[in-house]
Amino acid sequence: MEKQVIFRDRQELQSADLNNIQGFADDALRHVVRDAVSAGRWYTGMAVTATGATDIVVAAGRLYADGEVYAKEQETAVNLFQYLPLVTKKIVAVVAWGAAVETDMQPRDFLLDLTTGETQPEAVAMQRLNQCNVNVVPGVESADPQAPALQSETAPVAWITLTPTGVERIEMNAALLLPRLDDHAARVGTLEAWRAQVQPQITTIATDLSALSNKTEGLADRNSLIELSLDLARVKEQLNLPSGYASYSSDGFSDAEQTDAAGSGYTARIENGLHFPFAGEAKAPLAVFNPYDSAIKQHADGLVLPAYTHQPRIATNGYSGDVSISQYQFQTTELKKYVRTVYQYHHGWHWNYYNNWYARYYWNRRYYLGVYPYYWRYYQHYGYYTSHQETTYQLEQVTHSINGAILAQTVLVPNAMWLTRVGLQFTQIGADGDLNLVLCDTEAGKPLPSQTLAHVTVARADLKKYPTETVIDIPPVLLAAGKRYALMLITQGDHRAATVSGSNYTQGTLFYGTDGEYMQGDLTKDLMFTLYGANFSRARTEVTLQSVSLAGGISDIDITAPHVVPDGCELTYEFQVGGKWYPLASVELQLVGRPNIVPLRAVLLGTNDLMPALCATADAVTGSRPDLGFIHYSTERMLAVASDSIQVQVVVAQWDEANHGLTCQLVSGGTTYNPTGVEWRDEPDGQAQRAVFTFAPDPAISAYQVKLSGTRADGSAPFVVVERTDVAL
Repeated sequence: MEKQVIFRDRQELQSADLNNIQGFADDALRHVVRDAVSAGRWYTGMAVTATGATDIVVAAGRLYADGEVYAKEQETAVNLFQYLPLVTKKIVAVVAWGAAVETDMQPRDFLLDLTTGETQPEAVAMQRLNQCNVNVVPGVESADPQAPALQSETAPVAWITLTPTGVERIEMNAALLLPRLDDHAARVGTLEAWRAQVQPQITTIATDLSALSNKTEGLADRNSLIELSLDLARVKEQLNLPSGYASYSSDGFSDAEQTDAAGSGYTARIENGLHFPFAGEAKAPLAVFNPYDSAIKQHADGLVLPAYTHQPRIATNGYSGDVSISQYQFQTTELKKYVRTVYQYHHGWHWNYYNNWYARYYWNRRYYLGVYPYYWRYYQHYGYYTSHQETTYQLEQVTHSINGAILAQTVLVPNAMWLTRVGLQFTQIGADGDLNLVLCDTEAGKPLPSQTLAHVTVARADLKKYPTETVIDIPPVLLAAGKRYALMLITQGDHRAATVSGSNYTQGTLFYGTDGEYMQGDLTKDLMFTLYGANFSRARTEVTLQSVSLAGGISDIDITAPHVVPDGCELTYEFQVGGKWYPLASVELQLVGRPNIVPLRAVLLGTNDLMPALCATADAVTGSRPDLGFIHYSTERMLAVASDSIQVQVVVAQWDEANHGLTCQLVSGGTTYNPTGVEWRDEPDGQAQRAVFTFAPDPAISAYQVKLSGTRADGSAPFVVVERTDVAL
């Protein structure tokens, strides 16, 4: 109470003191109502019911208005006969308002003379009541009746629709019904349960939107595809070989299938094109410079992720019983594990930016220049590419066998997540028997141990008894959104796993092993579990890596190692030159100066719930520089008919006439033939040149090899042979 009346011994007591006691209490209550409940108009109780065709009863209740509480202690009967409409309908409002009245009249003696003690009786009110009054306010009769207009100091409790025969319906004004705290508690409980169920989906929506953006970015529209199809049809019509040709062959240098590396003086390199060989090459591990860096977490298998905490993502709650794992048949389970996809990142001269038609057909690679066409024009001899298979994990062929009974639970993952630990509950722990936890794919909704993502063995001593959760850390595994996985428990111990009712979790099924790889489902229960996902502390993390060094200098960097890059995330590499960091995707000439040591770092970009990862790998980083020349031999060409007119066409990219040289010869038997003519012309796209070498061997030859020799001036960018075609007429 904000104010109190102070009383002392032998102190005069006045009526104001007694009135202040209740006045101060009334003020305090009014402030509590106004500050903690509401300062507006609300009501409780006062249910309106029809007792006859035209009679209603308004039950007792209370009205809250601007902090005051007005009581209605008795029910009120109201007859609505006088408000009945004549033909159509009418809405009558039941309204409440408050007023202070003095009641409880009683006789009291009042002192007239202090000396004689003379008194005089008088009837006075002994109670002041905050009274809630109820009445009805009629609207206007209409075929489409509207509620009547009300005075601002009244609170509408109910709306009554009248017809000429009486009450048609009564609608309580739920908008002004004062909510109870226990009602709020029930609502909050429902919201918390809903939040626990959908929070994982909601918290990862930023990642899902980013992934969706990445998937849709760059997609061609329907009109573009139609135009492309028309252009392709014209190209097919125009692309004709000479009418008198006897044989032809073409090589896009996507592999060494048509290369004779045993040819005399052979020095060349095949990688999506014919390249200059390495003049120098050095290997270095893809390794973290500081394994104790607080911004990252490096795991025993080499996986490097940004720092994270464990956050529950999917859980089943509501213990309802348990199930004995050992009651099921013991069997041998064979596991085949997934491995991470290997990515290749390349920066430097030694590459082929020109994606000709032959390479597009035979070479499945993704190229990223990462710059505007303006830089293509000035720095087209320097580039960047990445390559990897589309799958995040690949199945390896190593098989691992485990003996024991099997209990499994399938789980639908609503949003992509890095699974970092699993929580299980055991009501009984056997005297012995370790537990094998296996995370695997599913097929047709059933566990598929032949496609395993993670396998952890938990010692029997580390198992906890319910209600203590057994928390099992696993090497982080990326789980894809919308995909179903399975948790398999394999053990020879007499352990009992806690379960929940099958109606509590409808996104998975409990399975147990029966014979071989056959799994039987149980729809009446589910395993009690919690899946914990990584919650990353930041959306961008820089990871300093060990440097790569090469005596004589580095102009090209190649990084080939396992990576996991989810949709919506980015993993890029940067190198340092002159104290400044440059992205590996930069096509500017930062490495033309050929530094002997190149510091590296990785930049991981994602969201708080999803990030990319790299894997520390030995000899994953290659620093190199190209040689000044190459010699390449094709495999021997065998003609059905000897020819004395042979044409060899060579397409080269990154060509610089002032600093480059290219010769072509035919080698047949022990004889080398030089061309009788050479013609150079630009390709239609203007991004490459085509050299046409004409040969007239005499006498005609029926077998030959094509020998290409290339040179470059020191310090100049190397060129790349992207296609060789020879035609025998």
